[in-house]
Amino acid sequence: MTQVSMFNSSVSQHDGNVLSRSNRLADKISDELQQVLQRIADDVVNSLGCVGAMVAPLEAGNVLPVRAYSVGIHQELLNQLESKLKVSFLNPECVAYLDDKNFKDNLSVRAVNGKRGRPEKYIVSDSLYDLFRPIVNRPLSLLAQQLTGIKQVIAVPFFLDDEVVGNLFAASRQEFSQRDIDFLIALGHQAATAIRSQRRLADIHTLEQVVLSLQASMTDEKRVLQIIVDTVVHELDYVGAMVATMESGNALPVRAYAVSMAQDIIQEWERKLGVGIVSPKSIAYLDDDRFKDNLSVRAVKGVNGHPEKFVVSDSLYDLFRPIVPKPLAAMAQKFTGIKKVIAVPFFLEDEVVGNLFVASRHSEFSERETEILTILGQQAAVGIRNARIYRNSEERRRVSQVFADMAFNSTVQVHTLRNHIGAFRMYLQLIEPFIKQHVPEGNMRDLGDDIHFRLMKAAEILDTLHEPWRQQSESSVDINACLRHAAKKVLPNAKHVYEKYGIKLHLALAEDLRLISTSSEMLQEAFKIIIDNALEAVKEKVEQVDKGGDVWIESRRVSNTKAQITIRDSGIGIKPDNLSKIFEMRWSTKEVGMGFGLFWTKEYIEGLAGTIDAESTWQEGTTFKITLPL
Repeated sequence: MTQVSMFNSSVSQHDGNVLSRSNRLADKISDELQQVLQRIADDVVNSLGCVGAMVAPLEAGNVLPVRAYSVGIHQELLNQLESKLKVSFLNPECVAYLDDKNFKDNLSVRAVNGKRGRPEKYIVSDSLYDLFRPIVNRPLSLLAQQLTGIKQVIAVPFFLDDEVVGNLFAASRQEFSQRDIDFLIALGHQAATAIRSQRRLADIHTLEQVVLSLQASMTDEKRVLQIIVDTVVHELDYVGAMVATMESGNALPVRAYAVSMAQDIIQEWERKLGVGIVSPKSIAYLDDDRFKDNLSVRAVKGVNGHPEKFVVSDSLYDLFRPIVPKPLAAMAQKFTGIKKVIAVPFFLEDEVVGNLFVASRHSEFSERETEILTILGQQAAVGIRNARIYRNSEERRRVSQVFADMAFNSTVQVHTLRNHIGAFRMYLQLIEPFIKQHVPEGNMRDLGDDIHFRLMKAAEILDTLHEPWRQQSESSVDINACLRHAAKKVLPNAKHVYEKYGIKLHLALAEDLRLISTSSEMLQEAFKIIIDNALEAVKEKVEQVDKGGDVWIESRRVSNTKAQITIRDSGIGIKPDNLSKIFEMRWSTKEVGMGFGLFWTKEYIEGLAGTIDAESTWQEGTTFKITLPL
């Protein structure tokens, strides 16, 4: 049997022989609640003439620790009883455990657990042993009953709405009348009301602390999510909590978790389950039919496309299906004592941005609990929004600085290049008379004309660079043609790579795509960047395994208004920690990379009202999916 906590007892004298003793646990029960519970225990003894009374609130871990008691016997007899019973009424062992089979016949546990999960209004017994079993053995309990003259004991659960929140016990030298029982039930209502008040104050305090912590960490999204799950577990006393956020590809990866167990136990269970709680495998996919019964997916998809406020299940498997096999999930649930799990989606406006999951040892989530978890979920949503706004503003600031530096450097370099081209054109004009006089008509003269033309085009390009604000001309563009041209641009530069490493390029382009309005050169460049990256990834993989690879380029019409372009490779892949960074400015896996290509591609595609997402498995390959409006 484990200790709930340690505390001091204080003894005071009330009305002659009535002794009162209080348990003070500052971290579990407020002074105000303690005083109410003690007053209730005293009232039972003083008003009903009972031998003794105890009050035990239902607390975390489904335990009923005695928090206050009062007895109507002499101090000497009380000391004698506690000495013989080898237990003080308020010591850490004076606790009943609802989920411990050793306590199933305990009067308190029977009253709370009731029949078929419905608590009793009260339970009466003629045996003091029923109240203290299995903490005190039967012979000692019988001796104590004889010494005190106790004839009956009673356990009266008290409720908040339909939720049991504690138990009131009384021992009497006569049978309890209906009037006595009604009086005890009324006192139970007082205890429940006091507990409600403490809970509200505790909830307000918890939420205040969360808000303060989030304000201090508003720029760090991971820290924001960790604060939420830590609060759920360490402040609200749940078994575990996880937060998953809605990411590209309608995926819900777990981003943060907390559990009320030692880390080595968690690692052992992760090994048994074959999946880390926060790992590339711990992801639910809304559009994957295998996940349709997953608790997270059910909560987000809801009914008729409307997300649920929350979804509850008594099976841990529902939370992890189909990632974890059902027998292993059942084993983990039995080991941890989990009775209920809940998924609580959280929103920004009407858009789901994530899910909060909580596991409890209680048989139900009360209305109060779901309200608190919903508030915490919304705090997570606000925290995510603030962190992303800050991150985006920082990214924009860095981008602006980079472009400012590039524009300044380009202006200087363009000016220099224009001078060189101007000088070259002047030298060419000076030697033209010599060419006409000494070079016969034919290829050499044609070459001179070609040089003039190319110098003119180079000057035009430099003019464009010199005025970067000048709009690119838009026209009706064929997506498939741009894909082919982009592949051709990569192929001549990397032909030897394709041949040397045995890399094959596969094109599967739908012919029913409508034209879109954009710059053909810019769309080709966006495709070229991704194809070039795919080729490099396959090359790196081939160098490791000495085996050829593939790059697939596909286009298809997904609706009347959207086209999807998929560029997939069998290359080295992207590590999970890096996948979220690939579109960031200045981030690159290449030592000489600028980290500009994918950043610019994303900006350009989104500027067309399109989307670009990446999925990757390390050592297996990467898939880029682009949607463009038609």
